Amino acid sequence: MKITGHAAVFNSRSVDLGGFREIIAPGAFARTLRDGHPVFAVHHHSMADVLGSTRSGTLKLSEDSRGLHFDLALPDSSLGRDIHELVRRGDLASMSFSFFINGAAGEKWRETSSGEIERTLIDVSLVEISTVALPAYPASTVSARTATHDNQAARNRMLRRFMASRLEAA
Repeated sequence: MKITGHAAVFNSRSVDLGGFREIIAPGAFARTLRDGHPVFAVHHHSMADVLGSTRSGTLKLSEDSRGLHFDLALPDSSLGRDIHELVRRGDLASMSFSFFINGAAGEKWRETSSGEIERTLIDVSLVEISTVALPAYPASTVSARTATHDNQAARNRMLRRFMASRLEAA
């Protein structure tokens, strides 16, 4: 059982976080990805509900053009099966994350032309990503996958490569 998606989306505004909104700049998670410190996947920001970690290799993180992408192999436990089913059904369709700002240069504050206060995250140390029902960043995504889905995707990639090589040979 796997889930995948974007725990954070670049250049997308958060909901009102109590008087301000946030935006995540591309590259904000680069330090975390580079330094290799452990990051956990949990449910509703609860470290009592660990679903995986980068340390064990069950959580894979990367930055792509959209944001912080993740692939998570869920545990074969009641929590893992419940999360997979809730995501599959669409009850859990969003993600969240917790972090620390890396120094004064790690964030930028400004007042928008409409008078809103906005914080841009530039350099953060990620602690965890979470499956959540109510996200601070509505653009985050999560979807359920199974081994069958992974096998079919791998088979499709192999067929495309085979067909491309046949066309090149012709």
